[in-house]
Amino acid sequence: MARIKDVTAYICARYPHKDELSKARVTKLVYLADWKSAQKNKKQITKIEWYFHNYGPYVEAVVDSALKDPRFNIVSTSTMYGDEKTIFKIKNNADFEKGLSEEERKIIDDVISDTKNLYWDSFIKHVYGTYPIRVTDRYKTLNLVALAKQESSNK
Repeated sequence: MARIKDVTAYICARYPHKDELSKARVTKLVYLADWKSAQKNKKQITKIEWYFHNYGPYVEAVVDSALKDPRFNIVSTSTMYGDEKTIFKIKNNADFEKGLSEEERKIIDDVISDTKNLYWDSFIKHVYGTYPIRVTDRYKTLNLVALAKQESSNK
């Protein structure tokens, strides 16, 4: 399994719209990568135990790993509505491919390709459209591997 900080670094380096890399979007991109890996390979990329929070899949581990990693600059800014927003930025010379297999990078690249043209509302609909979120109650843990098996047996 890859380290959370390596997955986060890869996403931040490869995502084409750098100003959209808020805590919420980055966390949900990691979730989507774990979900796609669970569907495809019957295992997550990270060891995260995902939780269905008020606003979808969320864990502090993604944010915490970036805060502790010198490859990141964490920038506080404001949304167009004046609300506080934290953006993840990867430093230009950072090694963002370390710790990831070719298969893991391919899955993350697919997630980025699937989501890069989605504005926030469409992005959230995409996340909420995933099987784990559709079938799990809020405030529950999301066992992505078991849910991927369940989804494939229901097809």
